[in-house]
Amino acid sequence: MVRRIASLAVPLILLATIVLAILGVGSIEHEKLLTEKNYESAKANFKIAVIENSKKETEAIVMEILQDSLHTGILSIFRFKDGFLIYPKIREGKGDGIYLLEKSEALALKEFLDLQKNEKFAEAKDYALKKVALFMQEPGILRLNWNDYFLKKMLNDILSGKNLSEEERGKFEKILDETKRLLRDLNTYNEHSEFLLALGNYASFSNDGYSFIKHKGDFFLTISYPELPIRNVAIIKIDSAFYSNRISDVVKKTAKEWNYIPYAISGEFPFGDWDILIEDNSAIKKESQKKIIFLYLLLAFSLIIPIIGVVVVYIGFSKERQLRLMKDNFLSTVSHELKTPLTSIKMYSEMLHSGRVQKSEKIISHSGVMLKEANRLEGLIEDILSYTRMESGKKVFRMESINLSECVNKVCDSMTVIANSKGLEIKREVADNCIITGDYPSIYSLVQNLIDNAIKYTAEGHTFIKLQQGEQEISFSVEDTGKGIPINEQKNIFEGFYRVGDESTRETRGSGLGLAIVKRTADAHKASIALKSAPGKGSTFTVIFNSCKQLFAK
Repeated sequence: MVRRIASLAVPLILLATIVLAILGVGSIEHEKLLTEKNYESAKANFKIAVIENSKKETEAIVMEILQDSLHTGILSIFRFKDGFLIYPKIREGKGDGIYLLEKSEALALKEFLDLQKNEKFAEAKDYALKKVALFMQEPGILRLNWNDYFLKKMLNDILSGKNLSEEERGKFEKILDETKRLLRDLNTYNEHSEFLLALGNYASFSNDGYSFIKHKGDFFLTISYPELPIRNVAIIKIDSAFYSNRISDVVKKTAKEWNYIPYAISGEFPFGDWDILIEDNSAIKKESQKKIIFLYLLLAFSLIIPIIGVVVVYIGFSKERQLRLMKDNFLSTVSHELKTPLTSIKMYSEMLHSGRVQKSEKIISHSGVMLKEANRLEGLIEDILSYTRMESGKKVFRMESINLSECVNKVCDSMTVIANSKGLEIKREVADNCIITGDYPSIYSLVQNLIDNAIKYTAEGHTFIKLQQGEQEISFSVEDTGKGIPINEQKNIFEGFYRVGDESTRETRGSGLGLAIVKRTADAHKASIALKSAPGKGSTFTVIFNSCKQLFAK
């Protein structure tokens, strides 16, 4: 029943595999078209997301600047009210072109250095604070290079001294930061004065809120408050690289969701005119090809599994058929082998029981036949039991030192009568004192089975028995001049119950267990067995044992 269901399942599996292949290919092509269609939509969504997220990050930067005028990215800041600059308050004048030190400036620097040199540190500090305070009250771009150098020089020299308390050091560091910030603002104003004044006047009457403007390579953020009665404007020079990195990180983070879309940014990103450029769909084609290859591999895998299943089922059926044939051969062989001796025993026992045989020589002859057939029956049963014990691992081998030379000679002597009855000659070449370790009954059976097979399957000629001693191995071979074994059947001859040819036309008798027992005996003794045969040229079986001559000598 199971076999019938399995036989019906095989074509169904093949049919399902074909249907799956057709549906799979169609699904893959549909996926390809769908992917290309969605690409255009993905491009538009990606561009919108990048622009929106960049705008949000820019607005966040503007809010941070509004809340903190000392923000890291602020380089300079200018405040206007109703179009007039109110911070920083700068004295009118033209900045220096080429810097030339004036006499008053040189005397001021010398006065400070002399105080330092004479270790009048208190006077030096007061002098520096006075000069800084005077500059902070009336900052101007006139002699800006000198003021930049002179003020920073004094403050840095004082901070480098070791006679400052922690409180004084903190105070002077704060004054230095404020001075640097003011000087930076003045330098910016000196470079962009006309632009800043014009922009401050324009922005005071603009409703733009905030905007970014580039001038002479620098970016300025303009923030206006038109809703107030007094129109306030802040113009801030920003560190464009600092803020650009922040916005670039936002763009990269957004692009991760569309990592299959190749893009580039053109223009002055992020505060000028810029745009997202998306390349051709070569990337999506590559991505689509990857998906299609993956789907085809998945489809191939799903097809291979049923095919493997069919192959496994077929192999299983073949094995089952082979086992069934071997079983039929075995049953036929055993039935014949059991029936023949039982028939002879029954016939002769009936004759003796009925009293029809009166002569003593006849009685002896008939009883001898009965004994022979009983021994044959016993040998068959013993072969079956021995093979069964070996297969189940219950066979017990009693290992001892064995003189294989004596064992081979003994078997040859016992088989000579059988060989002579067929007109065959047993030739032998047996080396003396070939010692192995093994189970004597099993080794005897191995030798007997090989020689018996050689005699059984040889119609004319001879059998040649050879035993030779090597340095570490002992080689035992049995050669015959029989009909040989076909190459396609040689791989099966050591299987249990297997016999060459068809059981119905086979001339020789046997159970098919002899060579199987030989192979398993050799394996149990860690020996190897090999066959050399060809049809019409006879067969040679060779068994290689490990030598145990030294152990025997001890």
